[in-house]
Amino acid sequence: MVGGELINALTYAEHQVVQLVRRAPNPEARISEARWDPEYGAFDSALLGHIDAAIHLGGVSIASGRWNAERKLLIRESRVRSTHLLSQALAGLPSPPKVLIVASAVGYYGDRGEESLTEQSTAGEGFLADTAIRWEAAADPAKEASIRVVNARFGLIMSRYSGLLSRIRVPFQTALGGKLGNGRQWWPWISLPDVINGLSFLISREDISGPVNFTAPTPVRNEEFTKLMSSTLSRPAWLNVPAPIVKLVFGEMGEEMMLASHRAFPEVLRSAGFEWRYDNLGEVLHQELVGARSDRRGNIS
Repeated sequence: MVGGELINALTYAEHQVVQLVRRAPNPEARISEARWDPEYGAFDSALLGHIDAAIHLGGVSIASGRWNAERKLLIRESRVRSTHLLSQALAGLPSPPKVLIVASAVGYYGDRGEESLTEQSTAGEGFLADTAIRWEAAADPAKEASIRVVNARFGLIMSRYSGLLSRIRVPFQTALGGKLGNGRQWWPWISLPDVINGLSFLISREDISGPVNFTAPTPVRNEEFTKLMSSTLSRPAWLNVPAPIVKLVFGEMGEEMMLASHRAFPEVLRSAGFEWRYDNLGEVLHQELVGARSDRRGNIS
């Protein structure tokens, strides 16, 4: 979701992009390609040449069914192993990039109820928090090589093409939407255009490193999110799901992704003067679910 939009925006802004792929590179591809395979530790750095910035957004989906031991291992290892491999490879280049931006998640903070969470907040507990801690630490080889490392802790990215909205749009359209649990849990969200602009912003800000919350400055409770979805789609949202049912159906994933509360604020971006295109969730939902399809290629500011 993010990678494709980011490539479009960067190439539109006349940046040269090299995309890492697990198959044999296609010399005729629109975007230059270099091969890597995190599972086997393979990385063909010879095709990279000189790069100024690297952005790593990889990792298998955390929302594709219940978590069992095998699935949790895959979720964690797909992030930690690939980040460590990329960090080592970049550190070993004759001319390393100035910055490495690595995806992370607000799940780092764990379920914190009403607590206001900024980048200075401590790590929480749970599988997602533990995964994020290891994920961010996997970039240490790049730090040791004096590469500026940024950990982009993403909230819920609002896009009709993928992620949360693509999964819940149909239930809400068919009047099967509703709040989860008591609906009081905080959901930190961010629009896809602001994610793309934020990543570009961080590439150029040499004074910013470490964790950066990628959220809008206006998190909402799940019950407010539900009301806005209902209003946007002009459908009732009456199918409220009690917490015990969420836990029964979705298990640990339901507890940590649907019922957990992350009242996260983007203090680093705000202090740096970043300007959000969207800070009103209702406006974003209307644009993504009702508005005409738009070309976002020129969104980098």
